[in-house]
Amino acid sequence: MIYLKFIATHGRMLAFGFLLTLFSSFGQTFFISLSGGHIREEFGLSNASFGLLYSVATLGSATALIWAGRWLDTADLRHYVAAVCLALTAACIGMATAGHVAILGLSLFGLRLAGQGLMPHTAMTTMARRFDTGRGTALSIAALGHPTGEALLPTLMVAALALLGWRTAWSVCAAVLILAVLPALLLLLRRDPGEAAASAPAAPLKTGDRPIAARDWTRAEVLRDPRFYLLLPALLAPGFINTGVFFHQIALVEGKGWPLTVFAASFAFYAATTIATSLSIGPVIDRIGAVRLLPFYLLPLAAALTVLSLSDAPLGAAAFMALAGITAGMSAVMVAAVWAELYGTRHLGAIRSMSVSIVVLATALSPGLFGWLLDRGGSFDGIAMGSAVGVLAAGLLTVPAVRHRDRHAS
Repeated sequence: MIYLKFIATHGRMLAFGFLLTLFSSFGQTFFISLSGGHIREEFGLSNASFGLLYSVATLGSATALIWAGRWLDTADLRHYVAAVCLALTAACIGMATAGHVAILGLSLFGLRLAGQGLMPHTAMTTMARRFDTGRGTALSIAALGHPTGEALLPTLMVAALALLGWRTAWSVCAAVLILAVLPALLLLLRRDPGEAAASAPAAPLKTGDRPIAARDWTRAEVLRDPRFYLLLPALLAPGFINTGVFFHQIALVEGKGWPLTVFAASFAFYAATTIATSLSIGPVIDRIGAVRLLPFYLLPLAAALTVLSLSDAPLGAAAFMALAGITAGMSAVMVAAVWAELYGTRHLGAIRSMSVSIVVLATALSPGLFGWLLDRGGSFDGIAMGSAVGVLAAGLLTVPAVRHRDRHAS
């Protein structure tokens, strides 16, 4: 009921956020990898060389996001979202027409920067900035675009690959963006005042009726704040751990003696708990704040990793996915809310783009670290238990930051 009333009141802006996260799928690994086999075959790339090219493109996009994301704080939202959508369209066209591996690399960079980086960055920053009361609910609804894309778009892309070929399939993606998505986004913003965030008067932010951020911090001030570094490991942990586990799932199932189909089927539990948690956590954030939840939101992931380490039964895969999905669902909503609560919204684009780029860098490193441990005789059971301990430590680091915030807010 709370969601229906909220959507009826703020439908345009919520649809705007949902569309951005939904079509950010064009730049996500799960979508790009569907045409990976065709790309490797046409360009004569091995798995290792294509993986290296993809990693370089991802790391480059993470670096560029720090610069490109900050412009959301000063640009007209309509102009900014048009530029991002056009950049993603250009990257899709590059994929469709690339005749050299260098153009392929540039296109992958564009997909990762505009799709994986800037589209969700624009969506979540805008939700956090435009909603003082109801911020958590708005972020929950916008974040639903991610699992919706994961559920629907792979099937459509596989069909397009089979019927049209991989180059034409990417042309279709470009056409969808320029002919449907961009006009829809601009239409949804038609009645938006379009003011740059920096021109808005500063005011204490609220979660419910309680002031949170007494002033708006700049990115430079955030980098000098010890709380930022206390919170960062907790905010990095879900993406870092999940990427490492999912990337090496073959080694995991071989070590456990599970059929690969069992682990693949367990992703349904991950998706279900991610969606359910994402929807339910928004009103909780509105009542008590995202920062106060930080010491607890990693507990399901720690439990998931403990189950993964200790259980060899196939049901352990489902339990791991369900528990990990709870933390993933909270993480999708909480990160933008945490920065808004602590540091205000005037410079939120610069702050969030910096944190997101660090998360992307972390997810690029975890497959290599997990692989290095496995190559040196480490077991997945040991890696999972060590990760559980690390996750609990990251959660404990947030406690001083939460107490500091509450002491100064009271």
